[in-house]
Order: sequence, then structure tokens, then C-alpha cells
Amino acid sequence: MFDIEVFMFFRIPSVFAKKTIASIFISLLLIPTVHAEENKGGFSLGSTRVIYDGSKKEATISVINSAKNAPFLAQSWVTEYAPGKKQPAQAPFLVTPPLYRQDQGKNMLRIIRTGGQMPSDRESVFWLNVKAIPAVHESLKGKNTLQFAYVLRVKLFYRPRGLSEELSRATDNLSFSRQGNTLTVRNSSPYYITFNTLSVGGKTVKDASSLMVPPKGEQQYALPVGAAGNQVLFRALNDFGGVLPARTVTF
Repeated sequence: MFDIEVFMFFRIPSVFAKKTIASIFISLLLIPTVHAEENKGGFSLGSTRVIYDGSKKEATISVINSAKNAPFLAQSWVTEYAPGKKQPAQAPFLVTPPLYRQDQGKNMLRIIRTGGQMPSDRESVFWLNVKAIPAVHESLKGKNTLQFAYVLRVKLFYRPRGLSEELSRATDNLSFSRQGNTLTVRNSSPYYITFNTLSVGGKTVKDASSLMVPPKGEQQYALPVGAAGNQVLFRALNDFGGVLPARTVTF
């Protein structure tokens, strides 16, 4: 399970006719959905999430270009975690280098907290955004081209120093209850819990992997048709995006 999102941007020269633009747009809609873990022209990140240890001065993540003779500009920034918000606000972190040329190989990004008010008894979550802007090949300069830029977005978890529990034990603190067709999951731990899978009565809960259970909070999930009984089966993710062993809970 990859805790990562991919966005694609493209720029169409103004000299294209409206009909041509419409044809390109329709063609893009027909392209199959691309999985986040797939390589974007050689552009990838070294991990699917970043854990920022509050006792350290910084966190790091690698940016990788595995393509030969295909450099790109890499631009990075951190924003608030605000699902559904079109323009999330900047978060109090500095990413360095913020903009640089990425040739074939690997470079490290350093993420440094610059301030902000964050709880000291639980994690905070943000988005780390890394955009890859491909270079225009010499043979295409001055010509009408369709240029794509990719943005990989991974969760950045800021973990304050001194948290008393380990993430591997956090799922011990989950409790489940049901009201009609709604499942409520309560989390008394200081960590965000991300499900890989979640099912009730053998029926998979849709969107469970995209809705985290916040620390010292709760999350509600719509139950699918046929989700009978009071038995929950779930698998959660660890710090590295790997899947923890399945657990069964009766509520």
C-alpha cells in the first residue's frame, strides 16, 4: 500500500485551435488511471511518507531520476493537510533545496521546521509536495509542444518528542462502534492511523485507506450493503508505509 498521491499538469500553447485542445482533453480523459507507485518518466521519491522526529533538527527524503538524458527541475514545498481544499495554505516548514535541477541519480531534500503552533501530545500531519518539470529537448525548442509536469504528494507526519507509546502498539487503542450503516473508529493513541484494509462482516469498507483516524479523535466510515455482524478485520500501515499484520476485533 502506497501512501502517496500523484497529480499531472500540462501546458498547451495558445496557437492550438480550440478543437485541437478539446481533442487532447478528451484523449487525456481516456488514459487509464496511473498508480502512484509507478515511475513518472524516471521521477520518484525514496519513501511514501515522511516522519519528522521532533527531537531532530530536520527530516529527509530522496528524489530520484532514473531516466538517462532526461533532467527535470524539482520544486518542493509543504502545505497544510486539508483534503478537498483546492489551495491548501503553506505550512511552517522549509524544504531545501526548494528548486534545483535533477539529473539522473538521487538527491536528498531536507525538511526543516520553521515555527508554528503544534500539539505536544500528538502527531500533526502535512503534505510534502514535489513537482517535476521536465526539460524541453533541444530538438523541440521553438516548436509547439504539450508539456507535462508531475507532482508527487506524500504525507509528512510531525511527531513531537516524548510520545509515550510506539506506533506499532497504537492499534491496540482503537475502539469500534456501529450506528446503523455508519462505523465509528475511535483512536486514543497520539498517532494517526492509516488503514490498508478495513472490513465488517467480510464486506470491505470503501475509502478506508484514504480516511485516517486522527490521534485522540475519531473517524466515521460508511458501511457497504451486506456488512452484517459485529466483527471488524483491519490492517494498518507502519512508519514505512508497510502493512502491519491483520487484526480482528469484535465490538
